[in-house]
Amino acid sequence: MHKNLKSLSIVLPCHNEEDVILDSYNKIIDIINPMLGEYISCYEFVIVNNGSTDASIQEMLKIVSIDENVFICDLRRNFGYQGSITAGLYHASKDMVISMDADLQDDPTKILDMIKEHYKGFDLVLGVRSNRKSDSIIKRMFANIFYFLTQKINKETIPHHGDFRLMSKELVEDFKLFKERNRYLRGMILSLDSQYSVVEYSRQPRIKGKTKFNVIQLFELAIDGITSFSITPVRFITLFGILMLFVSIFFITYILIQKLYFGVTVEGWAFTAIAICMFGGINSFFIGIVGEYVGKSYVEAKERPLFTVRKFISQKDL
Repeated sequence: MHKNLKSLSIVLPCHNEEDVILDSYNKIIDIINPMLGEYISCYEFVIVNNGSTDASIQEMLKIVSIDENVFICDLRRNFGYQGSITAGLYHASKDMVISMDADLQDDPTKILDMIKEHYKGFDLVLGVRSNRKSDSIIKRMFANIFYFLTQKINKETIPHHGDFRLMSKELVEDFKLFKERNRYLRGMILSLDSQYSVVEYSRQPRIKGKTKFNVIQLFELAIDGITSFSITPVRFITLFGILMLFVSIFFITYILIQKLYFGVTVEGWAFTAIAICMFGGINSFFIGIVGEYVGKSYVEAKERPLFTVRKFISQKDL
C-alpha cells in the first residue's frame, strides 16, 4: 500500500461510441478496482458526450446507473476531439487525471504504471506508442511525416504520443490558464512542464465501432500541430523571399548585360512560362500558410467559448 493515497479521475471523450463505451468502462473498472486502498483512495469517471448522434448517451446512462462515481458531461454539440478532452479536464476534480480514448486502443493496463510514475514525483506522465502495427500503412506513413515535421518546427513534440496521459491536479489547473481556441493539446500540455515520465504501450486495434479520424481530420491536426506553436513556416517564407530577390536581381542583371553590351537576344519563353507557373504555385502555397495564421488570429479574436455544456448527469439525477 502506498502512503498518502491520491484520488483518480478518468476522462473519456466520446463521439458516437455506442458500440464500445460500455466495454471500455467494464475493462477500465476491472483494472481500477484492485487499486482501491492500494494505489488510489477513490475514483471518478468523466465521460464527455461530444455531440453524439447515435445511442451513446443511452449507453452512458447505463454506466451512471450502476456506478455513483461516474458522471456525464453532455456537450451541446461536437466541439472536436481537442474540445472534448478540454471539457473533461476542466471538470475532473481528483488528484490525478488520466485522459484516454474510449475505443480501448489505449492500453488501460498501463494506468497503474502511470500512477506509479506519478508517485515518483512526476506531474506529467505520457503514454507513448511503442509501435503502430494496428494502423494502416498510409496512416503510419502520414504519422511519421507529421512527427518529423513537428519535431523540426516545434521542439515540444514527443513522437507517437497521442492523448493518453496522466496529469496532476496542479498541472490541470495550470492548463486551465491557457485560453486559446486553436487547441493542439499535445503541444500545450508539453509546454506546461519540462519534467515528465514516459510509459510505453502497444496501440491496440479497434474491436468495435469505426474510427472518427479520417484523412482530412488527420491533416487538419497536422496543420494545427505545426502552426499552433511556432512561426517557423512564416519565417521560412521570409527567408525564401529574400533568397528569390537576390536570384531575381542576378538574372535581371545577366539579361541586361547580354542585351545592352553584346546585343544578344535572350530566348527562353518556355523557361519563362515554367518559372511563372512554378513561382505562382509557390506564392499561392505561401499565401495559404500566412492565411492559416491570419485565420487563427481571427478565431482567437472572437473569443468564443471552448465548449458549452448542456447538462451534467450523475446517478442522483436519474
